[in-house]
Amino acid sequence: MPENNNSLFYKGASASFLPTAAIEGLRSETLNFLKVRAGYGESAGFAQGFPTSVNIEANAQAWLNSGAFVAINTTDNFLANPNLKPELYSEVEFGIESRLFNNRLSLDMSYFDRLSKDLIVTQPLDPASGGTQRQTNIGEVTSWGIEADLGYDVFKSNDRTGFNWNINGNFTLIRNEVTDLGDNSGGAIIYAGFSDLGNAAIEGFPLGTMVGTRIGRDDNGNFLVDGNGDYVIENLDETGNIPVIGDPNPDFVLNVGSSLSYKNFNLGFLINYRQGGDIYSSTVATLLGRGLIEETVDRESTYILPGISQATGLPNTTQINNSTYYFNNVLFGPSELQVYDGTTLRLQEVSLGYTLPKKILENTPFGSVSVSVQGFNLWFKSFNIPESANFDTNVAGLGVGNGAGFEFLTGPSSRRYGFSLKATF
Repeated sequence: MPENNNSLFYKGASASFLPTAAIEGLRSETLNFLKVRAGYGESAGFAQGFPTSVNIEANAQAWLNSGAFVAINTTDNFLANPNLKPELYSEVEFGIESRLFNNRLSLDMSYFDRLSKDLIVTQPLDPASGGTQRQTNIGEVTSWGIEADLGYDVFKSNDRTGFNWNINGNFTLIRNEVTDLGDNSGGAIIYAGFSDLGNAAIEGFPLGTMVGTRIGRDDNGNFLVDGNGDYVIENLDETGNIPVIGDPNPDFVLNVGSSLSYKNFNLGFLINYRQGGDIYSSTVATLLGRGLIEETVDRESTYILPGISQATGLPNTTQINNSTYYFNNVLFGPSELQVYDGTTLRLQEVSLGYTLPKKILENTPFGSVSVSVQGFNLWFKSFNIPESANFDTNVAGLGVGNGAGFEFLTGPSSRRYGFSLKATF
């Protein structure tokens, strides 16, 4: 980083108060423990590599087509940004912790409000600028969220070998918004995916908003249909930017886990529910467009796409067949038609274990021995995706990085099984 941006001072503090310890008579059989906490903290993040300087590659033996070797120096396609700043995060959090009904019920809840300044993203560039990408700062991103953990002992035996049953739930809700793009012009920075299809930072929208082509609209917002009866593809919206086609951020995530034990046996499972969060799926679009799943089996169906004829300005009346609808519009039409709601219910994990009785191990060198079998991603239901596609929304098509919500003919998710043996001496 430049010398003037190479030093940061960030601070933090936290405090907590225990009413059940400070207020006489507040603690009872109903309310066993109560803690109230608050905190403020700051932290920083720095860019990777050397983004503020031009990198030169020296090659002492570059081969020319003429048959000669020459020494050359070349600059890479990553453009330097000498004005790059470190990221700075500040966050305030409030929370409570409680135990009730003889410690059988526990509740831990937190609320946070976070301000992120100068977030560093990789910005694609026009090659005419001398490079294809550079690291740059997003002026400001605000976010807030709620997280709650709830646990309940349905059955709690005084004897370790008795029947015990515990249920735990975790609820997470996070909202964020890009409130300032800093010195960047153009109204949007596409930082993951492709220049015409990817995740973007757009002022007034959540970070990671999905952009791509959409169905053309007239001045009144009506869909436009061309002379062949297919939707018109629009590359720019009314603001002159790449159209917004979705938001990969889920509305909320809920996890419910449970553990049961009796004598030497134990059983556990985890269920995950994701509400919302859009996903662009090439796999589903290809299956539909090529007529490979049940949703396209009715070959005699015809369609009149709702919208306005681009040529006449009147309601569309051109009829198209099943193949044309799916092939021209869903597969090779506006990319917004390949975006689906990612609401998914999943059986994330199941495990069954057994611990050998100590009597059996008395004449052995082992202190304890336990065996268990596990299964992961055993079942899922994607509610708003064509059922016969059997498509799992838990995929990542953009690799490692900040991209989210895109899938490009990615391999299917796996159902996994495991076996473990643990022993102590």
